[in-house]
Amino acid sequence: MLKTKAMPILALLTMFIAPSPGYAPAPSVEHMVYITEQFPPFNYQEEGMLKGISVDLLDRMQNRMDQDLNRSSIRLSAWDVGYQIALEKNNTVIFSTARLPERESSFKWVGPISPTRIVLFAMKDKAINIDSPEDLKKYRIAVIQNSAEQLLAIKAGLDPTDLVVENNSNIIMKFLEDGTIDAWAYAEIPGMWLLNRYGIKTSQYKTIFYLGDDFELYYAFNKDIPDSLVQAFQRALNQTKQEKDLDGISDYEKILYKYIPTRYSTQNVTDEKVIRLVNFTLSCIESDAPGTFKKISAGEHPFKDKDDPALYVFVYDTEINMVAHADNPQLVGMNFMGKVDVSGKKFGDEIVAGAIRSRTGWVDYIDTNPAESGLYYKTTYYKLTRGSDGKQYVVCCGKYREAQ
Repeated sequence: MLKTKAMPILALLTMFIAPSPGYAPAPSVEHMVYITEQFPPFNYQEEGMLKGISVDLLDRMQNRMDQDLNRSSIRLSAWDVGYQIALEKNNTVIFSTARLPERESSFKWVGPISPTRIVLFAMKDKAINIDSPEDLKKYRIAVIQNSAEQLLAIKAGLDPTDLVVENNSNIIMKFLEDGTIDAWAYAEIPGMWLLNRYGIKTSQYKTIFYLGDDFELYYAFNKDIPDSLVQAFQRALNQTKQEKDLDGISDYEKILYKYIPTRYSTQNVTDEKVIRLVNFTLSCIESDAPGTFKKISAGEHPFKDKDDPALYVFVYDTEINMVAHADNPQLVGMNFMGKVDVSGKKFGDEIVAGAIRSRTGWVDYIDTNPAESGLYYKTTYYKLTRGSDGKQYVVCCGKYREAQ
């Protein structure tokens, strides 16, 4: 079994955070120290500059809190070292961190940032066959110390002493390449980026197993940071996700689209369920348009499904004004003429034009998902109706598309 000796944590605490003797500033935005690792595209250093989804989001969040992010306050660290610092120092935040049940009580959390998936990477010339967690015990699997992958591997049934534990991904990639280990457990997109950067081409490796379900990444705040400050960061993140520019796009959507591919959903909502909800909403609007719009924008069930918050209705008038929205009532009153999704598609124009032309149909575009973080392919069913007030409306309900 291969292991590396842990570095002295107290010495590293001094190296990372060295206040003057007797000085202990109260945690505040300007006193925060952020710790991160090479985990692209979420956080990484390239040509001496820290960048990535989580770094850019943090910058937007602090702007909304009337602070400029000093990127020199973000310390790049080996994960296990940074994790220990964040546990012990009361003004520290570590990101991007998987929010797992085993960690829940160790930090205060702000997020989610984005979902990610843990996989096993192996070289293609290795004859490895894993059909179930039980098969994992046949192979030498490497993990980063104190990582989500280590926790998930143990949860899958592996004995901690059977894992190859390192604190440096470069060491693990070398072991993978030379055959010292059989597989590396790591997040899928960051792992592919690191392997390619290390010099192992996509044609040389493969993903052979998903180690648990997808999980969400968060900012993990030291437990001693005041709740009020953590909540202020959460509000800033929520605003970054929800508030739209003149094109109807949030900063959150722009940041995700810049760094990562759009995702497919695993929710498995049927077309029939979407159509049924649109038809029900139509009948309500035809009977009582003002009362129905009020219920929709209040997020009442079934206009926003109580069991599946990603299933909701929204309504345009024929001038592409948002009349009601069950998921984001702040959009009510906004005109969507010419508004685009992150790919540049004028989806509102297409929906209303299609309804006027053909009364009903479907439009595909890219959108955020209220049930999961990230950008997703979406398809929306629409139908034209006349309300009890004599005006025409276009009732819409979307579903997030599944991979074919």
